[in-house]
Amino acid sequence: MRRDLTLDLVRFGMLARRSDLLALGHPRSRVSAAVQSGALHVPRRGWIAGDGADPRALRAVQLGGKLGGASALAHRGVWVDDDPALVVATAPTASRLPPLRGGETRVWLPERFAETTDARWCASVRDAILQYTLVAGRDQLIATLDSGLVQRLLTWQEVDQLLPLVREAARPGIRELDGLAMSGTESRMRVALRRRGLRVRTQVSIRRVGQVDLVVDDWLIVECDSKEHHSGESQQTADRRRDGNASLSSYDSARFAYSQIMFDLDWCVSVVESHLRRGRPASLGQDKLQSAGWSRSHPRAGPGE
Repeated sequence: MRRDLTLDLVRFGMLARRSDLLALGHPRSRVSAAVQSGALHVPRRGWIAGDGADPRALRAVQLGGKLGGASALAHRGVWVDDDPALVVATAPTASRLPPLRGGETRVWLPERFAETTDARWCASVRDAILQYTLVAGRDQLIATLDSGLVQRLLTWQEVDQLLPLVREAARPGIRELDGLAMSGTESRMRVALRRRGLRVRTQVSIRRVGQVDLVVDDWLIVECDSKEHHSGESQQTADRRRDGNASLSSYDSARFAYSQIMFDLDWCVSVVESHLRRGRPASLGQDKLQSAGWSRSHPRAGPGE
């Protein structure tokens, strides 16, 4: 039975190396005929693309590389603080490359952690993280590593391999990382609070309230809202009900928007500290708090470390 060229191209994200299509059994003449008919096109020698290819991936290939750094991480769903126009990962030996446009950048690093996947036009998660560390700060990298861990795109063993390769100014300590944080804003808030000497637990389950982002000193709930999941009226209503149920259960709570955490984090920390200065609610029972897998947040860390 003859293979369907278009279906096979879908497998590669509508952007594939010609050699990969030939390896699947497509005759060279059939691939060439599809290009000549206009059904497919050649963005760069050795590559075949169809309608629906990721525009940034297509541009990276045209520039002689692949999606790298923040662009590759964002494509894979890993948190990055800033998603630039385009980061192209380029082999150090590459030459005669097309010029970049405004906002585009090249990263010249050899692949250390190449992966065999159908998305040949995207750097591996680990290589993309190493590329990202060239421009990311320590706290940005913590949020990115947290994101990779919680999505199971990284293991703790792989993080141990990566950290020695990170430039010292951006390298976090292993105990600063967390395998439970559900967003970069949560990571940023957790790190900022712990640096003030506060005891913080992540992703905690509380009866009548549900799963909350952070709990400080076992009684102050801190919620870190994202742009994607907390902007609609129905979600905002649900958030307010959760806050109300927390109050009914004798917890105090503080809720912060994405923009507040990302651009006014010191103010957010000050708000949390103001709650703490007012003191613990007298009626809060210790038996109401259950950490959601706290021991999994890091195999070498205990609660509050």
